[in-house]
Amino acid sequence: MDIEVGITPQHSRDAALLRGRVAILYALSQHYLFLPFVALCMAASLLEHHTPVPLLAVPFLLLIAATLASSRLKAAYDRRSTNDNPAVWAERYTVMSGVTGVIWGIGAVIWFVPGSFSAQAYLVLAFLGMSATEFLARAPYRPAYLAHAIGSLLPLIVLLMLDGGLYQMLSANLVMFFGGVLYGYSGKAVELFQESILLRHDNAELILKLSEEKRAAEVGRDAAQASERSKSAFISNISHELRTPLNAILGMAQLLERSDLEKAQRDHVKVLLEGGRGLKTLLDDIIALAQQSQEPLASPEEGSDASQAARTVVRLLQPNAWEKRLRVSFNVAPGIPRAAADPRLLRRVLLKLVGNAIRFTERGAIEIVLDSDRDEAGRPRVRFVITDTGPGIPHHLLATLFEPFAKTEETYAARHAGTGVGLAVAKRLIESIGGTIGVESEPGMGASFWITVPAIQRAEMPDKAPEPVAPPRDLALLVYLPDETMLASMEGLLAPFGNALTVATTLAQAVTISARGGFSLILAGAGTVGAFAATPGQCTPILALLTDEEHEPDGANGMLRWPATPDALYAAITAMTGQRAKSAEVSSEDRLQAAIDAKAMAELEKSLGLTTLIDILQSYLQTAEELATALLAASDKEDWTQAGRLAQDFAGAAGALGLGALATSARLLAQGARDGANDYTLSIATDEVLSEHRHVREALARLYPDLAA
Repeated sequence: MDIEVGITPQHSRDAALLRGRVAILYALSQHYLFLPFVALCMAASLLEHHTPVPLLAVPFLLLIAATLASSRLKAAYDRRSTNDNPAVWAERYTVMSGVTGVIWGIGAVIWFVPGSFSAQAYLVLAFLGMSATEFLARAPYRPAYLAHAIGSLLPLIVLLMLDGGLYQMLSANLVMFFGGVLYGYSGKAVELFQESILLRHDNAELILKLSEEKRAAEVGRDAAQASERSKSAFISNISHELRTPLNAILGMAQLLERSDLEKAQRDHVKVLLEGGRGLKTLLDDIIALAQQSQEPLASPEEGSDASQAARTVVRLLQPNAWEKRLRVSFNVAPGIPRAAADPRLLRRVLLKLVGNAIRFTERGAIEIVLDSDRDEAGRPRVRFVITDTGPGIPHHLLATLFEPFAKTEETYAARHAGTGVGLAVAKRLIESIGGTIGVESEPGMGASFWITVPAIQRAEMPDKAPEPVAPPRDLALLVYLPDETMLASMEGLLAPFGNALTVATTLAQAVTISARGGFSLILAGAGTVGAFAATPGQCTPILALLTDEEHEPDGANGMLRWPATPDALYAAITAMTGQRAKSAEVSSEDRLQAAIDAKAMAELEKSLGLTTLIDILQSYLQTAEELATALLAASDKEDWTQAGRLAQDFAGAAGALGLGALATSARLLAQGARDGANDYTLSIATDEVLSEHRHVREALARLYPDLAA
């Protein structure tokens, strides 16, 4: 049975000791153990002495009564309040032990047979066994054992001494010695019990302390998480409020810069543009520091061309280097693998590092080297090294160089003015994709910044993106997909084009329906293909949709790994059904023509001039790319509040240029986010916005080839 120690933090160690000893005392109470010893005493007395049986049974009846009383006492102890004084229960148990000992003493007087040493020997043997048994129950509390031993053993000792004889005197000494030895051992037993009790007491206090610390830590964690959510929400809101007017200011400043202005006014506009661009960069950096996830970002499956990203950065920053008469060189080692990183992320980091190198270098050259190596585990990676011939970095600043708003010497900060967040953002971005960043520098010897990015090795990479495929139309499709997400995707991708989808809810129903025929195609999960293929008379082609973990099933006419792009699904269905829609090239042309209003673009070109329009479109495309990246990230996280704000920005930017289809798609997404539409609806709306953005980008590139320059 469980031993209830009943300790609480406010009790002292002494109180905990007493409470624990009393608890063990009551837990070991087994009062019915007297039966075999009473039987031995009565049998010995009956064999050697003709004492009446009723008189011999008197101690037995008294012991039964004492046992019942002890059981009631134990039951009362089990029902006690945790605040009861343990000393009171110890006294009650001691009194009950004394009563039981006195009853055994009465039994010694009744069962003792004078002059019969054999009967006396049996009586001594029974009392010694009884004393040893009672010792086990009362050892945790010595007063209880002493009360029982005095009441039970002392009368027997006196009777043996009064009877006389050598053996009787030896037996009396044996009983006395045995009782004394047990009393001495009870002290050792108490010490052992106390050590156990104190250990439990200390463990309980430690557990209580740890529980309180855990609760305090959880409260602190919840408060920190709430603060983090509030901070993220504030930054998200303030960034939305600041970006919209800032983009408007930059757009108008760009128009003013290309207008017919006086030189002084043109200089003022140039200062306005530089300040606005710096403010936008600072805003983006602060948002990146505040919102960047600590979990590694998923790299694109196809990777990115690291050399192309570096060349783009060199081309963008080359004019800045020419202004300072600096030479910029770019060297690429042969056989560079594709980087496991988004190209926009690479360009953003390289823009910061190369931009800093140009800004801090007064004369000499900037060298960018791209090569590959392997990490400690033997995995391939891409390595960028940006070396300048600037003043270098003092040794005591290297340790905090990548920390946001790191403190520097006043003279150094004055000479190399900056916000102190650019390198921190670069470090956060690189580490988010599993890369590393570092610097080596000697004062007066320039600086060498390096970054490493995990690489993707593929046997073959597509030279160009697959052409879009027209969706199949007017097909009768039987669908049995246990995955509800996959089923919802099928309905969203196929039903809008006139395809009739018959959705089965069970495999038996699906097999029965398929046997009737009349379907153009069966869409089924990998695990159910065998049941369809084994159906008698089955002649409808089966397209199996497999996840990455599933093996290719037997019996399928075609297979498609899921998730897949809509074009991949349409191509698989078209190939299996033999349907021939209009060519992908024509479909693509139709989409591109619908993406922009060529007439409106012509009017803008006429009123602003081609050069000014190209500058405006380049600014728009840069902003749109940033919005598309952020919108995709928000969609992946299912942060629809942020997605709605980004869609509103998209709608404003597209509407200003007359991109009606894109603006409409973005407004629908923003409205859905505000109305609390479900995740699937908002995901489809996000895909539509991103698709329209791609169409706009391609259409503008075809209409104005200079945009690619």
